[in-house]
Amino acid sequence: MLAAAHPPEGGTADPVAPAVLEETAEHLGAGLSDLINLFQPERILIGGWAGLALGSRFLPAVRRHAMSYALRHPAGKVTVDLGRLGPDAVTVGAAILPLADFFARGGRRPDPAPEYPLPAWHTALQERAPR
Repeated sequence: MLAAAHPPEGGTADPVAPAVLEETAEHLGAGLSDLINLFQPERILIGGWAGLALGSRFLPAVRRHAMSYALRHPAGKVTVDLGRLGPDAVTVGAAILPLADFFARGGRRPDPAPEYPLPAWHTALQERAPR
């Protein structure tokens, strides 16, 4: 679709492709505006294959639509940018999961599992205990 809307030198552009891309940008911007209104983030990064494929050519339209659909106060505090990790974004995110678990436990190793089955009353107490 991007190649049809913006063909290389000497190519002819498909007249429908730019309209489809604009509509896609509007839908993506509307979805981002929901996130902006609900969570009021400071920054939204579009990354991975979508960020690589859409690139800087598509981003201004997404920003424009996101800001037009979002509430004024949260929209004024957010920036929408392209991620810089490229195709490695998923891999880096997956590599962070064990670290997040480690820090969530305060740097402690998980308690070893008992070698014998615990009685039912013990399990019931553990489920009720605040964490």
